[in-house]
Amino acid sequence: MNSSSELPKYYAVNDRPVKMIDTAEGGQDVLVMNLKTGEFERDMSYGDHIHAPFKDVDQFTEAEFDDYVAMLRQTITARNL
Repeated sequence: MNSSSELPKYYAVNDRPVKMIDTAEGGQDVLVMNLKTGEFERDMSYGDHIHAPFKDVDQFTEAEFDDYVAMLRQTITARNL
């Protein structure tokens, strides 16, 4: 990982977990949690959402993000039973 990129970064956009990560090619990817499956999927449009002043965006530490994702996955699992 290129330390100058300051990635990964962790967010919730309208309560949906979003993480920005480095790619092996030196670029970045934006991964967004699918709230039906609990899996992360690539959606580059969320990169714009993170910087929009009118959006509900929270930034997390990695530990906070991991806790938030775990809680959401428990909710998803319970809902799908």
